[in-house]
Amino acid sequence: MEFNEMKSTWNAVRTPTIPSTEIQAMLSENKHPVLKGIRKQLTIEIIGWCIFLSCYYTMFDANLKPLWINILLVLSILLPLIHNLMGYRLAKYLVHGANIRESLKNYLSKIKIYAIISIVSRQIYLAGFLLFFTYGLRFNTSRYVLLAVISLIFLVQLWLLGRLWAKRLKNLGNTIAIFR
Repeated sequence: MEFNEMKSTWNAVRTPTIPSTEIQAMLSENKHPVLKGIRKQLTIEIIGWCIFLSCYYTMFDANLKPLWINILLVLSILLPLIHNLMGYRLAKYLVHGANIRESLKNYLSKIKIYAIISIVSRQIYLAGFLLFFTYGLRFNTSRYVLLAVISLIFLVQLWLLGRLWAKRLKNLGNTIAIFR
């Protein structure tokens, strides 16, 4: 298809007229499908972690562990929840600029910080869990091997998370480059 044909076809397409009230309704927080999905995930995670925190003290012998280990576990659970709330807020307020390019540049700078916090909070979360569940254990060879395997799985997970964020940031950077 030639460029002129494509241009005339594009111009021939009628744009549906949508009232501004309907557009505002689509953009509202309660109707937005991405925000709805994030809220659903947050709700499930918060309920799950609240159940875990309400019964971990007796189920996992937390009463036999020092207070600082218990505090570290609670903080390592709260950190990803706070991180997810930050992500919700980031997804909710996307437009921060005079035009699309400016808004995307601002979003990219915010998402870079969010990516770093994502990786660091995951490390703290995993370290807190690992420390809580291994504190006070007497280690033998099989437990050291198991700890090494678990640590390797954690490191692979962090590496994959880093690659995922690097890919997302690269794609966003490429999108911004198109608008130049």
